[in-house]
Amino acid sequence: MPGLWGIDLAAVLLLVILEGLRLGFTGLLLGHTPRLIGVIVLSIGELLKLTVYVFVFSIFVRALLSWVSGGVHHPIARLLGSFTDPLLAPARRLLPATGGLDLSPIIVFFALMLVLKLLVQPLLDTGRMLI
Repeated sequence: MPGLWGIDLAAVLLLVILEGLRLGFTGLLLGHTPRLIGVIVLSIGELLKLTVYVFVFSIFVRALLSWVSGGVHHPIARLLGSFTDPLLAPARRLLPATGGLDLSPIIVFFALMLVLKLLVQPLLDTGRMLI
């Protein structure tokens, strides 16, 4: 399956299927008969919510590691840097560092919370309605 914008669509499809199976079996165990469209929409919403939370946690840990003197050269710091830089770079261009203080994580936190409340939560509510 070809990728799209650097995203492995086969892995995303597998995640949606596995999350859908989890939600479907959970519904069956609770005595409900979930509808397929509701399970699909809800599984996409749950995966998007998980993605936002992983980014928020990663940026928070990266900010904490930046306060530690040796944190910049640690392998985990490099991993978090490669993971969060695509989100932080546009915010850094928008708001450059002021006096050595990088405020871009605050902008990204705010943007991620907006995505969570304006995009993901309505998707989750729609999926719960359709189930």
